[in-house]
Amino acid sequence: MASQASQAERSCSASYRNSSQGRRRRTTCYYRERPVLVTSSTAENPERRFWGCVNYGIGEECGYFVWAESEKEQEVARLKRKITCLKGKVTTLERMLTMAVAVAEHRCLCRLVGNMLSVFWSVAVGIGLDQM
Repeated sequence: MASQASQAERSCSASYRNSSQGRRRRTTCYYRERPVLVTSSTAENPERRFWGCVNYGIGEECGYFVWAESEKEQEVARLKRKITCLKGKVTTLERMLTMAVAVAEHRCLCRLVGNMLSVFWSVAVGIGLDQM
């Protein structure tokens, strides 16, 4: 328990190092190894990338963690994916509407021809063409 608490503490405090130029990402994890870029698969942060310990997911990791992108960049990327998805849905709906209109026009034409044949038959019967 104590080691997990200290790992969490190190993770929070070491996300960035202070420098004379401002804040920057560490170039090594707590094992003095280069961090690896990992993609999150959690529901809260789907497909969000972060830098983690070289041992992330394969053994004793040191707890090093830094988001690779800012939240704004992540939100922009999410919204772009949503726009792409919505454009696809609009395209699908446009195709469906075009097909529905074509079917409706075909049905109307069939009804019109059917009605015309009925009228023609009625007229033909009325003047005795069916007796010939």
